[in-house]
Amino acid sequence: MAASVHSFKLVSVLIGLLVFAGVGFAAPAKAAPEHVVSTSLCGDSYVLALVPPQRITALSWQADTKLSAAPAFLRHKDKGMASAERLARLHPDLVVLGPGDPRRAAKVVQKAGAKVLSLNWTEDFEGVFDNLRALGGISGQTQTASTKIKTIKARLAALKNRVPKGPVRVLYLTPSGNSAGAGVFVDAAILAAGGINHGATLGIKGWGRVPLEKLTLNPPDLIITSFFNEAYPSIANLRSRHPLMQRVMQNTPTVRIAAKNWICAGPRLINAAEEIAKAMDALAPQATAS
Repeated sequence: MAASVHSFKLVSVLIGLLVFAGVGFAAPAKAAPEHVVSTSLCGDSYVLALVPPQRITALSWQADTKLSAAPAFLRHKDKGMASAERLARLHPDLVVLGPGDPRRAAKVVQKAGAKVLSLNWTEDFEGVFDNLRALGGISGQTQTASTKIKTIKARLAALKNRVPKGPVRVLYLTPSGNSAGAGVFVDAAILAAGGINHGATLGIKGWGRVPLEKLTLNPPDLIITSFFNEAYPSIANLRSRHPLMQRVMQNTPTVRIAAKNWICAGPRLINAAEEIAKAMDALAPQATAS
C-alpha cells in the first residue's frame, strides 16, 4: 500500500514538473465537420475549394445552374438556402452563409450544435485569403486553406512577372451595359492581369453604367464580358444591344470570362485574372499600343 502511495506521489511530481517546464498534454483534436451546407453560390466557391466532397451535404439552391462551378456529382444533392426550415431539414454541423445571408436563418441549427460561418464580402484577393483562412479554421481544413492561399499567390506572382506586349485598356461589360470601376473585385482581376481598367478611365465609380458617348470616343483595347450566356434573360439586357454599344463591340476584340469564376471575389477569381491575361497576350501588337 505504501509503495502504491509512493508511486502515485512520484507520478504527480513528474506531471507537475512537466507542466512547469511548459510540456502540455494535447487535448483531443476536434473532429472536422462531416455535414457542411452552403447557402449561396459565393459560399459554394469557398466550400468547393476546401471541403472534401464527401463532407458536403448540400451546396446552394443555384448549384445546378450555369453560374455554378460544382462538379456534376454534387449538383444533384440537396440544396442549401438561408432558411431556418431548410437548414433544419439538412441537419448540418457546419453552415457556410454567403455575404449578406441573414445569420438568423442558422440559429435553429446553431442551437443544435452546428457551427456557422458568415463569409465577408470582399473586393480584393486579400479578402479572399481572409475568407479562406476563416473557413479553413472552422472546417478543420487549415492546412488545405494555407496551401490554397500559397497557390493563388504564386499564380498572382506569375501574372505579375510575365512581360506584357504593352498597356491594354480592358473594359468589363455586363448584359445590362454596366461595368466595373476602381475598387471592385473585377478591377482587382484586371489589375492582377496587368491591364488598365477602362471602366475607371471612363469615370465609373464602383459599379456603374457605361457612358456610351465617352465609350464611342474612347474605346477600349479589349472587352471582357460575363453573364451574357449564363444569366437569365432580362429587359435590362437590351442596353447592351444599343447601336453604339454594338458598334464598339464589333470593332473591339471581345472575350467571354466564365461567370462561375467571379460570381463573387472567391478562390476562382485568380482564374478570371488568368483568362484576362491570356486574352491580353493574344492581342495583335497594334492593339496594345497606347
